Amino acid sequence: MIGARMLRFLPLLLVLVLPFSAVNAEDTVEPSGYTPVAGESFFLLADSSFASDEQAMVRLEAPGRDYRRFRMEPYGGADIRVYRIDKPLDFLKRQKNLHRVVSDGQFKGEGLSNTLAYLWDNWYRKSRRVMQRAFSYESRKQVTEEVPELKMGTAIAAPTPYDAQLQFALIPGLPVVSQFRYPLWQAKPIQPPTGVNLAGSSSEFVSVAPGNVYIPLGNLKPGLYLVEALIGKYRATTMVFVSNTVAVSKIAGDELVVWAARKHEGSSVPKVNVLWTDGLGVMSSGATDVDGLLRLKHVSPERSFVIGEDEEGGVFVSENFYYDSEIYDTKLYAFTDRPLYRPGDWVSLKIVGREFKNARDSVQPTAADVNVTVLDATGTALQSLALKLDSKSGAQGRFQLPDNAVAGGYELRFGYKDQAYSSAFRVAEYIKPHFEISLSLAKQDYRTSEPVRGSLVLLYPDGKPVANAKLSLSLRAQQLSMVDNELQYLGQFPVELTSTELTTDSQGNATLDLPAAEKPSRYMLTVFASDGAAYRVKTTKEILIDRGAASFRLSAPQRFSAVGDKVAFGYSNEGGNEQSKVVTPGS
Repeated sequence: MIGARMLRFLPLLLVLVLPFSAVNAEDTVEPSGYTPVAGESFFLLADSSFASDEQAMVRLEAPGRDYRRFRMEPYGGADIRVYRIDKPLDFLKRQKNLHRVVSDGQFKGEGLSNTLAYLWDNWYRKSRRVMQRAFSYESRKQVTEEVPELKMGTAIAAPTPYDAQLQFALIPGLPVVSQFRYPLWQAKPIQPPTGVNLAGSSSEFVSVAPGNVYIPLGNLKPGLYLVEALIGKYRATTMVFVSNTVAVSKIAGDELVVWAARKHEGSSVPKVNVLWTDGLGVMSSGATDVDGLLRLKHVSPERSFVIGEDEEGGVFVSENFYYDSEIYDTKLYAFTDRPLYRPGDWVSLKIVGREFKNARDSVQPTAADVNVTVLDATGTALQSLALKLDSKSGAQGRFQLPDNAVAGGYELRFGYKDQAYSSAFRVAEYIKPHFEISLSLAKQDYRTSEPVRGSLVLLYPDGKPVANAKLSLSLRAQQLSMVDNELQYLGQFPVELTSTELTTDSQGNATLDLPAAEKPSRYMLTVFASDGAAYRVKTTKEILIDRGAASFRLSAPQRFSAVGDKVAFGYSNEGGNEQSKVVTPGS
């Protein structure tokens, strides 16, 4: 530093300055315009646990493709601190969720290092200017010729370099294993796995994102470690489990079985302290036997953690989920007389049920009260019904919708023996068609080269036929294909019909005659019918046409041949789609 080297020549300068009159420097300091790097939020996590002979690492995910990167990049990377937890089981017992470890940071700000650097450079520039005014040019020239280090150069005009400082203090009570600044933006991003090429699909489903990197921590001794990452005023932490022991757990409704084994060898590990916790407290604990087994008794919650520590100090964790089967319970089935209602309609409700003992056996439910609440589309309770569930006949009820009922989905929420059940129906202002169209085909299955025939019947709600109704037909076809043993449909194309307009007879009947398909296809038939009223009635029908069996004829040029003569056979498609081919049989 030039400023540091000035101290060596301070006595010489004082001697030179004393004969001259005092020259004062300015007391004001110009603002530097410097602001600390704030950074942006990021994520830190460990993908797995590690053995003592494996490279421990954490994954850091920072935004690297938008404006947030420019707020983080001047920091120069990410500061990493690795702490060792001396009492790992006590530390983990205090955590409610091991996915989000609670460890409060000690924010202290950036400090005064950059401020002092700017003030020192400012004072140094002013002191050099004072020297220039205090000495003549000849005097300064003689001094710099004797001591070249005192030349001003370009350093006086250079701006003050600022270093991004740590804004968080060390966590008290935790020993630091290592700390370093990792070059986040110069590191190689995480690459997608090699050899992942899916046939018939894009293999670029995982894109490389700058700022998404693995940070190596080195080979760590068995134990529990807390990793802290700092970028500006943002901080993230995660846990790293290092152990040569792994736990295999099996959970049931009231029991948990743990087997501890060596990670590489697979041999059993005895005397491993195991805790079973749900985040609120330790439900059960124990130590594995000589076979590495441990049975813990307790009612299983939906989510729980198994944490353990072996004799080497290695710490492992296993997360367990348990969902009680709904088979061993009472199932109630509720249905209404119609799926769709108008405002003001009456709704009839029926509830039946069975009590399942296992996956195959069930009995009649116990008779009990059923309280039904009707909720409209906005979630408002409209009315309540008090029903009695009978073991054999179930329960039934009836209620009326208000005249101003809101259109949408309605819910029937009912309770039985402290358990909640629900069903649904819809309410809307709809217009029912004033007659119905019934479309029936002459055959159930059709194949290629077969004409599709059927009939149309139009009837009013009272059963009377719709005579002299005008029918309009529209037919589209989609050719079928097989791709990787999956049925695929090509584009829809209109099919030319011999007659697109039909008229029903006095009985409301009309004959349907569609052209045959040459290739396996799906026909989509749309029929519009009108009896002279304001609205037309529409119906659609999908017809799947499979590939038909092809017929071939096998023939020879002559009916008889001599011994040793070659005989050539020919075959031809009776459908006329292929030319005749000649085949000579092998010897």
